[in-house]
Amino acid sequence: MNQTESGYTEEEILTGLSNSNEEVYRYLFNQYYLTLCQFALKYIRFPEIAEEIVQDVFIYLWEKRETIKIHSSLKAYLHTAVRYQAIYYYRNASKKPIFDDNFPEEKLISNNDSELLIEYLELEKQVLKSIEKLPEKCKQIFKLSRNSGLTYQQIADKMSVSKKTVENQIGIALKKLRESLSVFLS
Repeated sequence: MNQTESGYTEEEILTGLSNSNEEVYRYLFNQYYLTLCQFALKYIRFPEIAEEIVQDVFIYLWEKRETIKIHSSLKAYLHTAVRYQAIYYYRNASKKPIFDDNFPEEKLISNNDSELLIEYLELEKQVLKSIEKLPEKCKQIFKLSRNSGLTYQQIADKMSVSKKTVENQIGIALKKLRESLSVFLS
């Protein structure tokens, strides 16, 4: 068993969690939080969202502490959970927690999806590059729509343009993104 600096083994941490030991949970949080936030920043460019993702993972871990089964090292489990949470964030383009009662824990420890994960991360990088290549006004409108979640009318008001202009710019952005991502989408 790996022994941590405090004297806890992973087994003791997992047992402590399943017994609702808040001291062990605090230790685990303090031990991994910053490292996991830095890890999340590899996938998410926004520090606040990276922190939110890590917090969601820890909340999920606490909520499922009595039933969760971890078949790998705790460190690997947490890193994999953060990676999947980041992927689901982009996939769903929302900030809501992904973990729920039906979240398959096996997904977090399976290495069978590593090829899919690599493909997805490559696609995500290409999407970000493609967005950055958009004309400035088009890029700004697209980001306000997709990243900030503003409605077309809110964007129009914020940028002092018509709603129709926003619709046209979103259409242009989507067309250019489809073209630049066609190799990934075929």
